[in-house]
Amino acid sequence: MYFWLNKKWWVMIDQPFKQLFQLMRSWSSSEKKLRLCRIHHPLLGLRMKIMIMGMIQERSLLNCMRGLQILGSDAAEAQASKILAGLGFTKEMQVRATRSFSGGWRMRISLARALFVQPTLLLLDEPTNHLDLRAVLWLEEYLCRWKKTLVVVSHDRDFLNSVCSEIIHLHDLKLQLYRGNFDEFESGYEQRRKEMNKQFENHEKQVKAAKRSGNRVQQEKVKDRAKAAAAKDASKSKAKGRVDEDEPLAEAPKKWRDYSVEFHFPEPTELTPPLMQLIEVSFSYPNREDFRLSNVDVGIDMGTRVAIVGPNGAGKSTLLNLLAGDLVPSEGEVRRSQKLRIGRYSQHFVDLLTLEETPVQYLLRLHPDQEGLSKQEAVRAKLGKFGLPSHNHLTPIAKLSGGQKSRVVFTSISMSKPHILLLDEPTNHLDMQSIDALADALDEFTGGVVLVSHDSRLISRVCEDEERSEIWVVENGTVKTFPGTFEEYKEELQREIKSEVDD
Repeated sequence: MYFWLNKKWWVMIDQPFKQLFQLMRSWSSSEKKLRLCRIHHPLLGLRMKIMIMGMIQERSLLNCMRGLQILGSDAAEAQASKILAGLGFTKEMQVRATRSFSGGWRMRISLARALFVQPTLLLLDEPTNHLDLRAVLWLEEYLCRWKKTLVVVSHDRDFLNSVCSEIIHLHDLKLQLYRGNFDEFESGYEQRRKEMNKQFENHEKQVKAAKRSGNRVQQEKVKDRAKAAAAKDASKSKAKGRVDEDEPLAEAPKKWRDYSVEFHFPEPTELTPPLMQLIEVSFSYPNREDFRLSNVDVGIDMGTRVAIVGPNGAGKSTLLNLLAGDLVPSEGEVRRSQKLRIGRYSQHFVDLLTLEETPVQYLLRLHPDQEGLSKQEAVRAKLGKFGLPSHNHLTPIAKLSGGQKSRVVFTSISMSKPHILLLDEPTNHLDMQSIDALADALDEFTGGVVLVSHDSRLISRVCEDEERSEIWVVENGTVKTFPGTFEEYKEELQREIKSEVDD
């Protein structure tokens, strides 16, 4: 993006809007002609750029200032700061160079930019993936007040329930519109599935009866009646504007094909409690003076259900690494049962897979002791249960999608027969059916579960039993147990967020 000023110089803005507005103030007291000046920042929106480009062509400082006034430049810095704060950026982080952030934080900056420019049509593809729970709840509240058109792709049910008023569902290569939020979509989808299967069953009965009679004319009549009924339904949908002009000709009823997946973790052997304890543990990284966990005192037993919550960067993943033994505490003691087996899922674990191996080769190398006549078939059966299609079993892992890689990791965890599951953002690469299957598997699992997730529905499912559930809040260098249920913790966050957005 280029401006013309009276000297040839470059201005690179690495701090959100600070230097931009200093530059604007200098313009207001000057009649200088525009010369070369470059302004670059991820939150500088498209509509501002388009407006400025038009002004640049006329090289009119007066028009430039009027345009910026129309765009609300006086309030833009405060608005940008508000959006960034809602997505988890502290005051210190807001003045850091964009290049200093990790990929996940840069995704947040990209999301903040999309919200800041206030487009007529906002398209969001899995916007919650790199957010912590509080940021997800803030985004829900913000988008609930969005006055323009929003189209979002997400696997987060609670998020869709809060934000969406219509659901477009892709099934069997066709799009179907459902009015209402996701709960209402599920109800409508189930009703439609039953209706379609009933039509299919009736059609099958009529076809079989016609075949038994041996009357070809009767068989053709059955087919014609089915096509006529399908055409009538299609014409009704077309009248409502829900069918494309290129819709194929009506066909006889078909059986409704549902996608299903099943996760399962084997029953762990009994171990004498406590399985794992952190006693007055403290930890800090050698090169990070700004981070330290202090006096962590927690424990996990068979049947324990723990949800770890807190802002990104507070130390949730570090706590999991301490529990898993991947990090050694600076102070304190870690106690683990000698026979304890830990199943670990890290949000970056899929990047550690051996990419040149196939899923079958990878799992056989890690778990060579397989029962049955064919070890390969035993492994393939397990991969199939976790939803990996059979044609991908012998495909190099490098060619698999993120979701397919995560299924390989979950299969490996299941084959390790763990006593405790440590799960760090397990839903990032999973579809809704797989998330539900994971929740069902965790509900049946009799070992311990420690979960870090931004998916409030999964946390609610895991921590449904209040007697054996705990909420660990990681914040300001400490780990504290929340004195209540997850729903109460969530409601407390929502009250805070609502007051922030109202300001």
